[in-house]
Amino acid sequence: MAIPVLLLLLLVGEVSLRVYHQQTLRQKLPVELREETRALTWDEIKDKYRIVCLGDSITYGEDLPYAETYPAILADLLKQKHADLDAVVINSGVRGHTSVQGLARLERDVLWYKPHVVFIAFGLNDGRLGYWPLDPLRERQMRGDPSLSGRVAALLQRSHLWLTLRARTRRLLRRLGWREKPPEVCADGGPQPRVSREGFAMAQERMIEGIRENGCQAVFFMTATPVTEVFAAQLGPAWRQQQLSLYEEYNDLIRRIAAHHGVHLLDLHRIFASRQAELPSLLAEDGVHLTAAGERLVAQSALQALESCGLPGSERYRRR
Repeated sequence: MAIPVLLLLLLVGEVSLRVYHQQTLRQKLPVELREETRALTWDEIKDKYRIVCLGDSITYGEDLPYAETYPAILADLLKQKHADLDAVVINSGVRGHTSVQGLARLERDVLWYKPHVVFIAFGLNDGRLGYWPLDPLRERQMRGDPSLSGRVAALLQRSHLWLTLRARTRRLLRRLGWREKPPEVCADGGPQPRVSREGFAMAQERMIEGIRENGCQAVFFMTATPVTEVFAAQLGPAWRQQQLSLYEEYNDLIRRIAAHHGVHLLDLHRIFASRQAELPSLLAEDGVHLTAAGERLVAQSALQALESCGLPGSERYRRR
């Protein structure tokens, strides 16, 4: 008799916490996409030449008005140079997102628009040292773990009761003097990137597959823009060079994946690095995000990449 009662109590606790957490999330739901993007309807764009820009805060346009983001500038440039083309450029950038998170929202934020062209720009968050607590879980979910322990772990991670009990227990233990190792530090004391090299490559390749299966025939990969010492210095002198080297490695991964899968490459890192004298005006004071001038350079480079491939307007790239 005791076991059914215990199971019933657990079920009531799980359901109650789910309802409570859902209500809390609704009150604190973050605004991810730009308001201008969320306001778009299918009827508005169905007859247009649709370009979707998927990415992180560089695409979103951190601390910039919508008109100064590279998707908005690209739309203006298209109107100026290709007035006969009725195009819409959709900003699907979300601040702080990795390629794993971009893959998770591919259906909602890219494929729903049935794009003719897609620009993909990730890497700055993927390669950033010091992962967020949920990043390893997201990557494991993307990879899939068919083992019994993997299935049990996935089940527990979806249980609001388990997650709440674990969080409260850790909080109590910390008050009693227990000190756990921060999740962003590995066994050798060094910080780990938010997404592993293997996970980064897998997410990129799966995005290519999903977009091509949807009928889009023109995909452009963008390498990550450079960062300055101001940004790298946040990790301290011990890990500064490792961070810069890691970004170079992730950019090389993007180049290799694009070449292997026949995807167009827009090498923003090299474009920006070739303008050393202009970098202070292209990068924001935090050393990683772009100024309005930096966003304009991305838009101009994107237009040149489109035109060099016979876009826009080429029948070769029209959706079937």
